[in-house]
Amino acid sequence: MSGRAPGGTCIRSAAQLKEDGSNWNTIKFSKNAGGCGASMRAACIGLYYYDNIKKLIEISIETGRTTHHHPIGYLGSTVAAYFTALAIRNVHPYLWYKELINEALPYAR
Repeated sequence: MSGRAPGGTCIRSAAQLKEDGSNWNTIKFSKNAGGCGASMRAACIGLYYYDNIKKLIEISIETGRTTHHHPIGYLGSTVAAYFTALAIRNVHPYLWYKELINEALPYAR
């Protein structure tokens, strides 16, 4: 894993957090926070909440926006978590986009 490190968006957002993380929900919106760091961390959310889609969406958006407070960033987290949940539920990958649109996005709105 030599040369691996968090991206600039993650570093800038983490630098805004208090040491105890208590201000996690005050990270300001960023028009440039569309990186992939939030989605790379989201599979575990799908593993844990695979049978509670409403909670999966809630947690994935909130954790995603902590470091990537832009729809492209935090919705990437949601898609990654949701697709992980669908894989665990043995939903065929050809159906994932339909499930995302019909089941997950209404909660995300």
